[in-house]
Amino acid sequence: MKNLRKKLSLAKSHLLSFRFLNFLLYGIMLFFLFWFSSWGEEWKIKEGEVVSRDIIAPRSVEIIDIPSTAEAQKRLLSAIPPVYRVDPQTLDKIEQELEEFFKSLEEARPTYSLLSTDFKDTFSKKWRITPGVLEWLIASPQEEYERVKGVTFDIINRYMANPIREEELEEKILEAYSELERMDLGESEIRVAEALVFRFLRPTAVVDSEGTQRERLKALESLQPVKRIIKRGEVILRKGEIATKEDIEILRAMGFGGEGDQWFQLLAWALVITGAVVAEYFYIRKFVPSLLEDDSLLLLRLIAVGGIVAMNTLTFRLSSFFIIISALPLILLPLLGEDYALGESLILFPLILLGDRVDFIQGFYIYVNLFLPLFWLSKISKTGDLVKAGMMMAFTNMGLSFVFGLQEGKELTKVLADAFYGWGGGMGGAVIALGGITLLESIFHITSDFRLMELLNPTHPLLKRLLMEAPGTYSHSLMVANLAEAAAERIGANPFLVRVGAYYHDVGKIKRPYFFIENQMEGHNAHNRLSPNLSSLIIQSHVKDGVEIARQYNLPPEIQEIIACHHGTTIIRYFYDKAVKERKDEVREEEFRYPGPLPRTVEQALVFLADSVEAAVRSATRPTPSRVDAIVNGILQKYLQEGQLDESPLTMRDIRQIAQAFVVVLNGMIHSRIPYYPEEEALKIVRGKDIKDEPGRNSK
Repeated sequence: MKNLRKKLSLAKSHLLSFRFLNFLLYGIMLFFLFWFSSWGEEWKIKEGEVVSRDIIAPRSVEIIDIPSTAEAQKRLLSAIPPVYRVDPQTLDKIEQELEEFFKSLEEARPTYSLLSTDFKDTFSKKWRITPGVLEWLIASPQEEYERVKGVTFDIINRYMANPIREEELEEKILEAYSELERMDLGESEIRVAEALVFRFLRPTAVVDSEGTQRERLKALESLQPVKRIIKRGEVILRKGEIATKEDIEILRAMGFGGEGDQWFQLLAWALVITGAVVAEYFYIRKFVPSLLEDDSLLLLRLIAVGGIVAMNTLTFRLSSFFIIISALPLILLPLLGEDYALGESLILFPLILLGDRVDFIQGFYIYVNLFLPLFWLSKISKTGDLVKAGMMMAFTNMGLSFVFGLQEGKELTKVLADAFYGWGGGMGGAVIALGGITLLESIFHITSDFRLMELLNPTHPLLKRLLMEAPGTYSHSLMVANLAEAAAERIGANPFLVRVGAYYHDVGKIKRPYFFIENQMEGHNAHNRLSPNLSSLIIQSHVKDGVEIARQYNLPPEIQEIIACHHGTTIIRYFYDKAVKERKDEVREEEFRYPGPLPRTVEQALVFLADSVEAAVRSATRPTPSRVDAIVNGILQKYLQEGQLDESPLTMRDIRQIAQAFVVVLNGMIHSRIPYYPEEEALKIVRGKDIKDEPGRNSK
């Protein structure tokens, strides 16, 4: 039970920790930023509403041209004739009439000689045949009658088996006539049969709705819809226009759905943002774990990302080429390091593509602005680097806008406008990055290379004061800086931080400069009148004084730490030995040691070692290269044995490389050479003559 409570308490503390809240806030911020970018006026437009602003296509897309497609369908359908079928009712009626007609004839034939004229007239009118045809049908021989009857039934049944339209009736009758004339019939038989065909053959066709619909659907399936390409930047709807059904369909093709679709899109975006935040957390934990240990850096990254993405969203609405997203890597690189700048760019890139719904061309443009500054500039340490990056991005953007514009066949004026926006985006990103770095540095007290470069300026008030009040210390600091910087470059430490730390490591001496040998006049030593203990206290105090002065001048915490530990816990040997000689067993070694702390970083250790080495070599009489090498290695071995480097991350390989770098720089400083020249040889050199040119010189 206790373990469960402990786990629950631990989980609760993690959930309420600033780190968790920071990532949660980061996700919420990204969600609303991209929501603002994605869900604008386009989502709210409905058919028949007036548009309050211009709606511009965010990307090139191919859509179905509904009016043109409808017109093509209309033309196709009008060209398709209706499908006909035989009307069974008409067919039954004709067959019934034909049978009844011949039945009436067959009833009248046996008594044809007795038939009255009135009967014949009535019969002719009823069946709408001429008296002559009736006369032949009644009085003709049975064989001829049967032949005409059979031919008539056969032709009518065959022709009525297929639908006959009204406009086709005359054509069908003529075809029947031609067929009768080719038969082996008498002339009178042909005329009677033709008369009967003319009488009983009639239209039997009716429109087959289902068949017609099937044919039309089949034709429509084979018809390819008319398509239209809407280019990126094209105005879909202008301010004040009324949205039509076609406009709404175009917006849907662009991915802007209705209210129902919007909620699904929001849910999808929430899942995407959650995945991005989780991915960022694991990336930071693996590649930049120090970021998770500093709440202020997490907050800085949130402000930097949020601010740049928000500004980029606004500029993107002016033009798809006016993007200032290059400011983000330019800010993150000097403040949080190359690894984090690259990781954040990798995570934001797909989010920007999805949020702005860009096509391949615009996606490539965004990719270049996000990653090219990282490839060009592995380190940003001064304003000139940002200016250089801004100019390179400006010209790159101009070139891309020209290429893309010509590829898409844009007008020259439009291409030039895009190029101008591209140039503005590149330069604007650099300007925003410069302002952002300066602002974030001051707010979060981050020691970036920009800040360090300012501290290296000889006109800095504290350096000017050091030069005027403790010139010897100033000179010593410059030499220590050269040593420490050379060693930092050799082992991969931060050379800017090391040089600045060396410049300011002894600023505490300006409080009592005359108590330090490098600032004393020859023959005058203030310590001659003091006890060793008091001298030791004065010497030790320059560390504490230096930290206080650094705070007064708002030097970065890293520089203050270098000042605090640049002597470690070493002993002030001169005054300790002097005290031992004077008091012997009464001397306590702790009274003559610096309070520390020990160096904990590579940069702190380098300044610590360079300070000791420079002082030792400077105090050596007539140093030679071999002596310099012995002094340097002796001091480093001594500090290793004393444990002064126990808390630093330096390895033995680093120690060897540091020693080599120190020896090279120190030998260059002392300019080792032949102790003296013979007087006559010196004169020859001054006169510009070689020694061997003097007569008799080579013979000696």
